[in-house]
Formats: sequence, structure tokens, C-alpha cells
Amino acid sequence: MTGESPSPRGRDRADRARTLGMVLASAVVIALVREPLASTHQRVKETSDLYGLPPPRELVVLSLGYRSALADLLWAYVLVSQGLHNLEHRRFDTLIPLLDAINELEPTYRDPYLFADALITFQAVQTPRSEVLAARAIMERGIANRPLDANLWLAVGEFIGFVAPGTYLTDPAEKDRWQVDGARILAHAAELGGDDSGVSWQALGGANLLARAGQRDAAIRFLRRTLAVTDDQELKDKIMAQLGGLLDDAREDAFHRIEAGIRAVRDRDLPQITRRSEYMVLGPPRDPAYCAGAAHAEEIACAGSWHEWEERSEEAHRGTAVP
Repeated sequence: MTGESPSPRGRDRADRARTLGMVLASAVVIALVREPLASTHQRVKETSDLYGLPPPRELVVLSLGYRSALADLLWAYVLVSQGLHNLEHRRFDTLIPLLDAINELEPTYRDPYLFADALITFQAVQTPRSEVLAARAIMERGIANRPLDANLWLAVGEFIGFVAPGTYLTDPAEKDRWQVDGARILAHAAELGGDDSGVSWQALGGANLLARAGQRDAAIRFLRRTLAVTDDQELKDKIMAQLGGLLDDAREDAFHRIEAGIRAVRDRDLPQITRRSEYMVLGPPRDPAYCAGAAHAEEIACAGSWHEWEERSEEAHRGTAVP
């Protein structure tokens, strides 16, 4: 007679006993290795990063055509890694090569350019001059690839003109050069800003940089170009006040005379255009038939640009040009 097989209840007890035994054995093993591993973990600290990607141009080939997707992936990695590195109080060694790779993959991707200065300089340790130069190079690469982005020009100008000279640079001559470069970039940001008075307001500090650097004429041109593209009356009043401090009496009188002349021409030519910036884009009115040939080419009425119109108006006021 064969032996009886274990009942279902008996099998369940045996399975529970084996499971309990395995859990107890695992707990004993964990208890034995936990303390040595914990002490080893406390002693071993990650101190540097390894950049495992190929050079940027080769990375473009490696992306197999998915350049934007790979750029997004690397950008997400940069943002997460930056936070982890700051939490661990160590430098993000591969940040600049990663930004270079993202720029190569997607040259018009805005965010990496816009935040490059903050990411590179906001480190747990002091930022060396070489990385400040790298931040500037990346941001200037951005305005080269996005030439009409007023906010990006503004960010670049603020970093070069204010942030870097005031925080990271030590050589006085280098500070002065950076401030002048930043002011010129801010001037272009104000021109691109157009109807966005916020950009123009923030860029206005560039005129002060130029004036302090002794480039008075450049500061005047900055303010006059900004005045030409803005319709914000409060900003206009601010610019006029700054111009009043830079212009001598004769030049200020000439400036107001030219402004009044432009308004008179606009009111006579196209009074329906209320925005000064739109009218300035059109240029001064001229009669093609009257201005054909050399007979009247030097007259004010035949000026091809507002710059020529201003010069001829001033010459006429001094009595040295044909009205």
C-alpha cells in the first residue's frame, strides 16, 4: 500500500516554513554586510565626472537624425545633474562639453543659451575665469544662431556688461572691455525689442556703461536708436532725460529740432500711422520722378534714409545745404 500524499494544508505549512527560513537567512546576510557597506559608502565619494560622449560633430552623426530628441534628452540630464551636483557640493565637470554638444545638435535651441551663464557660474565652488569665458562664448553663439531674439540679446548683454565684470573678472582693463561690449549688445537688444518696452527698459543701463567708459557719442546713439523704436511714453521721457545729460545745448537743440521735423513729415505724409517705429521703418517720403537724376539728388526731399534726412536737415539749418 503506497503512502498517502501530504494534504493541501500540510503543503501550505511547509511552503510557509521555507519562506520564513529564506527571509530569516536574508535578514542575517543583510545584517552581516550592511555595516561594512555603509562604512565603505561613507568613505568613498564621487569627486569628478567622466564625459563619455563623442565630440559634438560626431555626436550629430550618432543621433541618426534624431538631433532634437537627443538635445532634449541631454538638456534634461543637464538640469537634473546640476541640482544633484549642487546638493553634493561638487563641481559639474562635464557641463560645458554637454552644452557644446546640445548647441551642435540643435543650434537654435533657446534655453541652453539663455541659462548657460547661470548654470556655469552657479556652482558649489568658485567659478574660474576659463569657465566665465566659456559661458560668454556659448551665449554669443546663441545670438549668432538666434539673431532676432531680443530677450536672448538682453541676457547676453547683461551678463557681459554687468554680471561678469562685477562678480567674476578682476583685471580692470578687461572689466572695461567687457562692459563696453555688453553695452553694445544691450543697444541691439533695445532695437530688437521694439514694442516690448520691458526689453528696452532693462537694456537702458547699457547707455550708462558707455557714458562711464567715455564713449559719449556711442551712448547718445544708443539712446536715440532706442527712442526711435519705442512707443512707451514713460520710457521716452526717461530717454529724453538721459539725453539731456549727455548733449550740450547746441546738440540738444538740434536733436529736438530733428524730432519735431520727423513728426511734422509723418503728420503730413502718413498721419494714420501712429507708431513712430513703424513710420521710421518706411523711411522719409520722396517723389521718384522729382528725385530721378542728379539735379535734386542732394536735397532734403530726396534723402534715401532718415540718417541722410537728419544730416541734410541740419546742413540746411546751418545754411550749407539745399533745402
